[in-house]
Amino acid sequence: MLRISCVIASAALAAATSLHIQGHRNGPLILQDAGDFFVGGREVKTLVNTGDRSNPLFDYPAEDWISVDQMYVEYQIPMSGSNHLPYILVHGCCLSGKTYQDTPDGRMGWAEYLVRKGHPVYVPDQTSRARSGFDPTIFNQVQLGEVAPSALPRFEIVGRERAWDLFRFGYTYPQVFPGLQYPIEAMEQLSKQVIPDLNAMLPGQNPTYANLASLASKVHGAVLVGHSESAFFPFYAALNNSSAVKGIVSIEGQCPTLTDEEIAVLATIPTLFVYGDYLDQAKVSRRFWPQSIQGCQALVDRLTAAGGKAFMAELPKLGIYGNTHMMMQDKNNLEIADLIMDWMEKNVHN
Repeated sequence: MLRISCVIASAALAAATSLHIQGHRNGPLILQDAGDFFVGGREVKTLVNTGDRSNPLFDYPAEDWISVDQMYVEYQIPMSGSNHLPYILVHGCCLSGKTYQDTPDGRMGWAEYLVRKGHPVYVPDQTSRARSGFDPTIFNQVQLGEVAPSALPRFEIVGRERAWDLFRFGYTYPQVFPGLQYPIEAMEQLSKQVIPDLNAMLPGQNPTYANLASLASKVHGAVLVGHSESAFFPFYAALNNSSAVKGIVSIEGQCPTLTDEEIAVLATIPTLFVYGDYLDQAKVSRRFWPQSIQGCQALVDRLTAAGGKAFMAELPKLGIYGNTHMMMQDKNNLEIADLIMDWMEKNVHN
């Protein structure tokens, strides 16, 4: 009976991990260094202890010092990394650095692939997201009645049907676009990556911008890759410290409104914009994506007119079809990574 139970348990374990076996078939990954650290942040004295003071576990002053606005960073440096440009990969809304690690169906993600190609890779969690933590003060204030519930920030999170449309998997759930590159059978795994977005409770200027600039400076210059919500983050990081940002990759986001003075600074940094397929085909987001690419094309034109190197890589026009908003997880994700690395290699002088 014990033997049968073990066989059943082994079969269940094999089924549960079958989507992720591919990630272990890539051969040894030899690194010079790997680890994690925090950048940025500040200490504030705030309301943190709201438990029952009669309980010894909570018999402390209501206010105490905590760290806020910091950014967690995970990194890997290959043995040959000293001769290659570092990449900083920034995730979008409602996600974390997991975006760039193994794909939902277990294939190699951009983070590992770039390392295997010789690039040091740094993967942060945005300030207020995942391992970077967030400031809980306002929730404690509401609990104690010091602040009205209406003051609570809005939590942003993406559900399955919204993601299906926004990420352009099909016209509407559960339809699938012909030729789709996303591993749709792993949608459940993608759903598990979703994290509530607390950016609404951040200060007026998102601390992630300055934290990215500090990170780029710490690694002696890097290519910043932003996606979706964070597609414009590299621009603001560069305006904070342009000498540390060697290149910008902006993937399917809302391009910022910039002054001529800001354009002059950004024109010194090679910038690549990347858009996938089906931009005008999903039921709801087709009202958004064409405007997004038009706005970013206008930015390409301004950067080019100012003497900069900027290019719009609209993948179908380059003969690459079926890509979604989550192209770093698409079945041809490594082809897109090659496109990015090749463009940067030709246009960034390290």
